[in-house]
Amino acid sequence: MKRRIYAVFLIAGLLAGACAKQGFPSGGPKDETPPKVLGATPPSGTTGWTGKEFAILFDEYVSVKDADKNILVSPPMDTKPEYGTRGRAVVVKLKDSLRVNTTYLFQFKGAIVDFNEGNPLESYEYVFATGSSIDSMTLRGQVLDALTHRPYKSEGGITVVAYGTDQMARFDSVQSRYLDSLGAADSAYRAAGDCVVDSIAVKEKPMYMTRCDQEGRFEMNHLREGRYRVLAFEDGDNNLLLKAGEAVAFLDSLAVAEHMPLRPDTAKADTTGAADSAAMAADTASRDSALALQPVADSARQAVPQAPLSSLRLSISLFKEEAQRLAKAEFTGKGRIVLATVLPLTEHYTLRPLGAAQGTELFVKPNARRDTLSIWTQDKNCDSITLLLDDRDIRDTLRMVYRAPKSTPSAGKVAAKIAPKGSPLMSQKVGQKHPYYDTLWIAFDRPVRQIVHSEPDSLVEVFDLKDSTATHCGVCWVDSCMPYGYYRAMIDFKGKAGGKYKFKVPAMSFEDIYGAKHHDSLTFSTEFTKVEEYGNIILTVDSAQLVAADSGVLLVQLLNEKGEVLRQHRLRQEGKVEFRHLKGGKYALRAVEDRDSNGTWTAGDYWKHRQPEEVHYFEKVLELRENWDMEEHWTLKPAFTAMPQMGAKAEEEKGRQQKPGGKK
Repeated sequence: MKRRIYAVFLIAGLLAGACAKQGFPSGGPKDETPPKVLGATPPSGTTGWTGKEFAILFDEYVSVKDADKNILVSPPMDTKPEYGTRGRAVVVKLKDSLRVNTTYLFQFKGAIVDFNEGNPLESYEYVFATGSSIDSMTLRGQVLDALTHRPYKSEGGITVVAYGTDQMARFDSVQSRYLDSLGAADSAYRAAGDCVVDSIAVKEKPMYMTRCDQEGRFEMNHLREGRYRVLAFEDGDNNLLLKAGEAVAFLDSLAVAEHMPLRPDTAKADTTGAADSAAMAADTASRDSALALQPVADSARQAVPQAPLSSLRLSISLFKEEAQRLAKAEFTGKGRIVLATVLPLTEHYTLRPLGAAQGTELFVKPNARRDTLSIWTQDKNCDSITLLLDDRDIRDTLRMVYRAPKSTPSAGKVAAKIAPKGSPLMSQKVGQKHPYYDTLWIAFDRPVRQIVHSEPDSLVEVFDLKDSTATHCGVCWVDSCMPYGYYRAMIDFKGKAGGKYKFKVPAMSFEDIYGAKHHDSLTFSTEFTKVEEYGNIILTVDSAQLVAADSGVLLVQLLNEKGEVLRQHRLRQEGKVEFRHLKGGKYALRAVEDRDSNGTWTAGDYWKHRQPEEVHYFEKVLELRENWDMEEHWTLKPAFTAMPQMGAKAEEEKGRQQKPGGKK
């Protein structure tokens, strides 16, 4: 009996083990296929529309995601439609009355996703007309970053809108009547009447709109025949109205709509999908007998041979115009003031004391951008002053009073140890490795008025760390920012490439504007780089046609792998540009047509009808090696070349020459 029970348990255990080895199905690869449209009722392309809802059937269960953001309706409706699902269909219920003889287009831009995995149907269009025909014109093109010529990076995407001449005429009439009602007293506002056409983008929603794909391409279908004002902008709040702070692109002239081309796969897809559509319709109808779906059709697209469509190009940019104003004006210590402006000051700005301080000498040091001024007064104990700052766009009278900062006793002791009172601190502006061709600098915390060393030409002691020899050199005042005082000095020393040196600047050698001398000597060491550590790019620019246009100023820029400007040359005529002493690596070349001659690229301004300044890119990445000269010839043409991808390997082209440094 015991043997029989044991055998039963043994067989049960073996069966359980066999079942355990079988396991569960793996489930297969993840579904990444978007939903497929099988049919619609009424069919897309229906004319004489009188209904209040339509439905689109899919091959699987779907849901609608962010309808307000991802579904565009042309023309827009005052009361938004209601979007829902019924079985495997998306049902759209219209809440607004429809215009007569009008074509309506619903664009589903990623709004429909499958129920299980959330795979989006990137783009689908449903169209119907309340009149007897479907409008069949189109505008298509691409919106690219005006500076890089690549797709513009925008979190919410780029919306393209079009205003027909009839819509602009109606808007112009309304605005003109409003301007007339203002009267002569509002002449300033009336003077802005020429901007009426521009203000339509701010005040009235467009009849037609679409959204760019990831490559910046757009296709605006089912337009009426005619001409259109086309804009593209970041519609951050999805209200189809342009506002300040949104990047914008626009065409200088009206665009002419063209006939939509026949899509070869349309008829085939509709025919082969009819059986599936009927089957799915029956399946869905069994759930809701009120829904009877029809095969997909698009009667608006006729099989008429079409010439290739022209493609519009819009350059998008964000122009930030900020009025000049004072951002900061304060004492940072007795006798020392900092002024900061929002925009750089011109070279002709003036700063002078007023009132009781009139005639006081000021020592002023602008920063490189000329938007911050460090100021020392002749009186080191000055604690109140009135100044007048005068420039092209600013004229401010500043009344300032020094307020001592709150500090702990311990903090005061530390500060005294770091910066002894009455002693201008001296520091070196040299790294452990220093470019052999570059200047050696020493800097001062306060303006220095003079050298008090007995032998200025041999002030600095130089020790050669390689051959243990010593010599002396002087310093030069070559970096005065204003006619008063000096803030850094150049060590007048020409070392050997690859050499190692130690420098010593003795104490008590300089006197600041208050008569104080520095108490400590300055000692530092550095190693000069070698000539063979660098390469050179010699570029011949042929730009006669472009330089002759506009201001005739061309900015030739050298870019690093991050797209940052490393070097820049200004050309007023074609010629040779040399970028020397470059580290080995990848570089790109950009040329900017500097129409306003401000030395940098300027974005477009929609309100001033000013397009972004045109830029041109050399068609390949330059891969420079150390100790090589790279010679290139660049003929600039009115062609549209995107900024090259710096990560990709540059193609070798004819005409490229690389030669060992110095050997031509």
